[in-house]
Amino acid sequence: MENPMAGMYKEMVQDLEKLSGKWLTDFQEKMSKWTQDLLKDAFDPAKMMQFLRGMGVDMSQLPNFASAISLSPKFDPYVVLGLEKSASDEEVKQAYRKVMNRVHPDKAGPELKFMATIANAAYELIEKERKWK
Repeated sequence: MENPMAGMYKEMVQDLEKLSGKWLTDFQEKMSKWTQDLLKDAFDPAKMMQFLRGMGVDMSQLPNFASAISLSPKFDPYVVLGLEKSASDEEVKQAYRKVMNRVHPDKAGPELKFMATIANAAYELIEKERKWK
């Protein structure tokens, strides 16, 4: 019997796969820009939320959406963290720590939990790819 949460994620990923690759590319580029803005203290959470609403994201499902999008084969964890795939292990770890230091819900509040979930997913994929775990 399939876990209901796993079934929901699977369905969300299937829905995302139906969307054009352009949508996911645009989303990842926005995530990368938000990350860079965040690291330069120029991040505006209201603009992020406005963009997501404009993309048709159900804001009540934002944490689930963040987890589901990271399951897409087109999800690029390096773009999300503002890195090139050639980044060293130390550069990856440093970028992740910087991002999480700014978006962790305990520090930034619940409105940035979405970005923390995406950053965690990106880091976990890189960990798996580089066999750190």
